[in-house]
Amino acid sequence: MFSSFFSPINKIVEHSFSTLYENWKGIPYAKDIVKNKVSYLPTSFLPKSIFSSISRPLDDQLIDGRFTIGYGDKSILFGYPYSFSTSHFVLQSSGKYASNNPELSQTKALKGVLISEVEENSDMTFTSKVIYTYDNLLITQTLVPVDADLEDLENTSKGNYYKIEYEIENQSDAPRDIEFTLLLDPMIDADDICKLSADGSHIGMDVKFESANMPLHFAFFNGGLQAQLVTKHKNVIGPDLAYVGQWAYLTNVLQLEQQKVGNYTDDSAILLRWNTKTLRKGEVRTFRVFYGVPKGKEGINLQHHHPNRKSQITLYFDANQSQLSSEEEAKLRNFIGARRWKAALVEGYTDAKGSEQVNLELSKDRISQVGYALQMFGIKYEKILRKSHGEFFARNDDTARGVGEQKDRKVVVTVWR
Repeated sequence: MFSSFFSPINKIVEHSFSTLYENWKGIPYAKDIVKNKVSYLPTSFLPKSIFSSISRPLDDQLIDGRFTIGYGDKSILFGYPYSFSTSHFVLQSSGKYASNNPELSQTKALKGVLISEVEENSDMTFTSKVIYTYDNLLITQTLVPVDADLEDLENTSKGNYYKIEYEIENQSDAPRDIEFTLLLDPMIDADDICKLSADGSHIGMDVKFESANMPLHFAFFNGGLQAQLVTKHKNVIGPDLAYVGQWAYLTNVLQLEQQKVGNYTDDSAILLRWNTKTLRKGEVRTFRVFYGVPKGKEGINLQHHHPNRKSQITLYFDANQSQLSSEEEAKLRNFIGARRWKAALVEGYTDAKGSEQVNLELSKDRISQVGYALQMFGIKYEKILRKSHGEFFARNDDTARGVGEQKDRKVVVTVWR
């Protein structure tokens, strides 16, 4: 039912495989695998020293490992089913930061080797393991489908949850002070704003939980579809902090304390943090949560972030206007051209003039207008992802508020093949 492959871009060159297998000691059939050009290595045979003697990183073979999850044909994380993710992790190692989101400032962008098992005749991933190295740390991200009781499944993709697990091993002689943060961006079906609950009780946005009062599960729901995040199971230590709030605020982990959170939001997300702990040489620290649909029967699916050949354009608007000017519409038409784009992300912004609520609605109106234009130019409605930011990213400071700047009144369109 499933075919397996070892490649983030469908194929790794034979030399790269040879280089890797030469460094996997103690695997009796490794030479046969290389000889027969079988691009698969069972994950159970993955030693901790996988990268220890590889002198040249396989930069062109790697992916960042971000992922999105869906239930049937519906999304439960932003981006599904278009291989686009707005969720990520941030690792702090003794005051230095790294992330698998290359767009974050002040962090080292991480890429890793992907080992995955995919459903035949589909780009949906069944299970995956992504292996990164940073600061003499070995970081392993593992995504495995589990059932309603959070037990691992075999030979089926019809799981209720995905087990999301990170294992960090210190391979340095020196100790490392490790802090780990995971951001998840729920989107239930087509709605980026979700109703929220913690242990069955309704909660609002911008709510912080610490270890003493950490809920066992959070729920994100809209209509009849509910996604659930389980923070603790069996002997795994749960996060020290959970913050439910606006994705735009939470996405830049390093600047949380400096940012001002508005009262009016339209993009729910959850940030989980495990506080600093010292790892000695050879010690391992594990972080694990579960995310899925507790009572679903259709099964959940996983896709990795893969908008490889992407292009981007910025369209500008007059103050308080959502209608595209003829000049900007012509720019968009020429940009889309005759290419067959797989999907599009449309992000709406405003300046800081006016109220937060009005500006958020204005950014949504601008997205709608651009979305209509994209449909006229050949991109189907269901292939358009939308994010409304309002004034959140406006570059006007408090003294300039009320003046507004042209560069903040915009819609950014990202398309990929």
